[in-house]
Amino acid sequence: MQRAFDELIDQLGRAQAPAEVFGPLAAPMADALKQRYRVLVRLAHPDRNPSRAAEANAACRDLNHWYAAAQQQIAAGTYGVAPRIIITSGPRRYVGYAAPLAGDLCDLYPAELGDDQVLLKVARSAHDNDLLQAEARALHEIERGLAGQRVRAHFPTLIEHVLISDAAGARRQVNVLRAEAGVVSLAEVIRAYPRGLDPADAAWMFNRVLAALGAAHSLGLVHGAVTPAHVLVRPADHNGMLVGWCASVPAGEPLRLRSPAYAGDYPPEVAARRPATPATDLYLAAACMVRLLGGDPSGPTLPPRVPRPIADLLRACLIQSPQRRPYDAWQLFDDFRELLGQLYGRPRFRPFAMPAGPA
Repeated sequence: MQRAFDELIDQLGRAQAPAEVFGPLAAPMADALKQRYRVLVRLAHPDRNPSRAAEANAACRDLNHWYAAAQQQIAAGTYGVAPRIIITSGPRRYVGYAAPLAGDLCDLYPAELGDDQVLLKVARSAHDNDLLQAEARALHEIERGLAGQRVRAHFPTLIEHVLISDAAGARRQVNVLRAEAGVVSLAEVIRAYPRGLDPADAAWMFNRVLAALGAAHSLGLVHGAVTPAHVLVRPADHNGMLVGWCASVPAGEPLRLRSPAYAGDYPPEVAARRPATPATDLYLAAACMVRLLGGDPSGPTLPPRVPRPIADLLRACLIQSPQRRPYDAWQLFDDFRELLGQLYGRPRFRPFAMPAGPA
């Protein structure tokens, strides 16, 4: 009996994944896991190991932890699956099982840090490390400048940034971000509503973008890539987040890159390598809104159902000359809210949901 207990203690001490504790599980896996867990808990119980009660209590705590982790993996379909990525940084160990999401310059791996869900944003090439470093600097500045403020909810949370070595020995930057539950990108919304959103639904999404830009601009930051892929919204509580800060620069510096998928949505000062300003972000935000409403920002053209005051405000943001465009995101935020009040009355929560298929 003591030998089996010793082996369990050793196994728990070396385990890095639930399958290393409970082993292969037959179907139905949840039932097999429960049976295996009960066997191990009986083996580790302090009543059966009275002379080693402290070790037994610790073993039971570890078994409870691994049991909960195994249940999560079974639900996610990743139990016993080899991880696609593992990154160790000091006491932190990030493990990702799902296929990565492909961005313009990075691969984003959904991963776990204990019970927490994170995103590992990995530079696809070491040549792009500086862009992920720019994102890390911007997010550090946002955290310092906005901590404790309500507007902080409109930005991602950087847990840390690390360098890893790839198979060829090249050092690549990884930004570790907190995963946000229940969010979809505006790119997904546009695909789900190809004919465009009702302007009353799109309004709160634009409000969130303007609030995020107002806060960022107050810190001297230009996002530089306000595209549908970089705006996340959470239908449940109507929060919105501005992500994808790799293109960010201090106001007054030229942007270093454009998103290939939205190259036509950028204002002319970007291609001309002229300084990026808050007006640059507002142009991109308006182009994003035009797409969301079912229009074409290159015109710009908008569907007839879009109220003229909204169309006029967006067209003002899409003026080619940055000097003639709106420059102050907070002022535009106030103007837009006043306009919405005139069109729709007092603000009210409008439930929004993604359809099962294209709307």
